[in-house]
Amino acid sequence: MSHGGEKAIKAALFANGAIAAMKLIGALMSGSASMLAEFKHSLADASNGLFLLAGVRQSGKAPDARFQFGYGKTAFFWSFVAAVAMLSIGGAFSIYGGITKMIHPEELEHVSLNLGIIGASILFEMYSLYTALKGICLDGGESASGFGVVTTALRLVGRAAPTTKFIFYEDLAALLGLVIAGFALLITWATEHSIFDGIASVIIGIMLLVIGFYTARENMNSITGEAADPELVREVGHFAKTLPEVKDIHRVKTMRVGPAAYLLNLIVEGDKNLSLAQVDDINFNIKMEIEKRFPEIQYTHVTMIEDNYTDDWASYCNTLDGDERCPS
Repeated sequence: MSHGGEKAIKAALFANGAIAAMKLIGALMSGSASMLAEFKHSLADASNGLFLLAGVRQSGKAPDARFQFGYGKTAFFWSFVAAVAMLSIGGAFSIYGGITKMIHPEELEHVSLNLGIIGASILFEMYSLYTALKGICLDGGESASGFGVVTTALRLVGRAAPTTKFIFYEDLAALLGLVIAGFALLITWATEHSIFDGIASVIIGIMLLVIGFYTARENMNSITGEAADPELVREVGHFAKTLPEVKDIHRVKTMRVGPAAYLLNLIVEGDKNLSLAQVDDINFNIKMEIEKRFPEIQYTHVTMIEDNYTDDWASYCNTLDGDERCPS
């Protein structure tokens, strides 16, 4: 995983730990269900940070005889565990607490204290979110500063490591949850009906269930071995076609083997008169050039077959997802 991704996890861990402590104090003093739901949310987020950090450390271990493509997928496993924690601790418990609050409403106390805690928590979450956005930029191989970090990260989020994306969605959900909890407290204080506090808790819980399910599915796909982003596949194919002795690209297959690591199986077409020794040298050169140009491609297998004088790359490239069309 990129240094930026690990930094995002540490920033989120620090922010969520501080926020959870503040929210717990506010919830106990005021009796707010939405604030208690937000505490559970932050507690789940802090626990998730520990899971993600453990996964990142394990995924950085060097390949060995038993795991010859490395330990990169352990990061996906721990991200999946974190997503399940968000579904259960964050989502289900918040919904339960909200329903209980609606059935048995209680008067809120220390509303101003809770609003102050929410305001401070928003500042912590904005710091964590900004760090996650910078991590996405680094995962995508680009740098940015200021507001450009936001636009660049949103464009590159599809290419970010699942662990970095998890922190991003987690922080985004936390910000939305804080805004919802703040509005619920204000409405409850103005109307003196605590049912709105319970409703907010249920809304926060549903939001966490949706994000937890989405991130769990994302990590399940990575564990299963999903392909690289179509944009990356196109870039690799276009680049390989420009290399010496490559007449066409017959097929490109990829599989994610780590947070920012892919296995590439590339079939190229060449002149039928090339000798076996020449083909071997060309394949090695293609492998080295690709791994130099694309650091995320860490394992490359190249096979050369005879040119069939058909533009296979244009046909295959246009079957990839996305709006970009491939020139003939």
